[in-house]
Amino acid sequence: MAGVHACQMHKSEEISLFIDIGTNGEIVIGNQDWLVCAACSAGPAFEGGGIRYGMRASQGAIENFQIHPETYDPMVVTIGHTKPRGICGSGLISIVSELLDAGVIDPQGKFNRNLDHPRIREGDDRWEYVLAWDRDSMIGEDIVITEVDLDNLIRAKGAMYAGYQTLLASVGLTFDDLDRVILAGNFGAYIDLERAITIGLLPDIDRDKFFYLGNASMLGCQISLTNHRRFRERVAVRTLMTNMELSENPDFMNHYMAALFLPHTDMSLFPSAKKS
Repeated sequence: MAGVHACQMHKSEEISLFIDIGTNGEIVIGNQDWLVCAACSAGPAFEGGGIRYGMRASQGAIENFQIHPETYDPMVVTIGHTKPRGICGSGLISIVSELLDAGVIDPQGKFNRNLDHPRIREGDDRWEYVLAWDRDSMIGEDIVITEVDLDNLIRAKGAMYAGYQTLLASVGLTFDDLDRVILAGNFGAYIDLERAITIGLLPDIDRDKFFYLGNASMLGCQISLTNHRRFRERVAVRTLMTNMELSENPDFMNHYMAALFLPHTDMSLFPSAKKS
């Protein structure tokens, strides 16, 4: 409610998809006439949970990553430009997207066993890729991303994407019907749009439809506390909004299973990925 209040989608004729990405993904679809919302348990992967070297976005966290397409050597960028000590959410998306594009992992999140490279090896959690050797890290050990990490990321992004699809289908719409996609949450403010689409976290639609809002819940609360007229509007938002329990919707699990792929089992939903 605070996020909708902040972006004022309840006052617009345009059909908007509001997404707040965190441990729970909050999703709202609608306009001035109707609003439908749902929460999907994406898990803590985007905040570093369930990832072997995952961490919050703080000093030393890998926030950006590129891989050389021929040598498969990495270039990592950390918050604070220090030696790396872990991986935050934006870094995780960058890493998975780059590994996928370079052919180091396949669409199922499995490493290419045919690549003979010292950074691609079998580890404690199945196969892994070494992002930073122990001598180059802040923690004195190799920092890696593993197939277990990839599984957790795929499940998290699959739950989010399935949530969008289920909510849209419930009101007879598709991604093509959206006028705006509003990305909220502290994590959403730093997300790389192209890479998030590459892994199937966000829908592959016109990039000009995406907007960043930042911490929408905080912004909505600040507006309510400092503007008496806007404070009273929360009643209108609440009246317009209908909650959907995704766990009770039989289509959600079908959409979820189809989304457990990078980017998706239905490649018609990701024309950009097909072209590349």
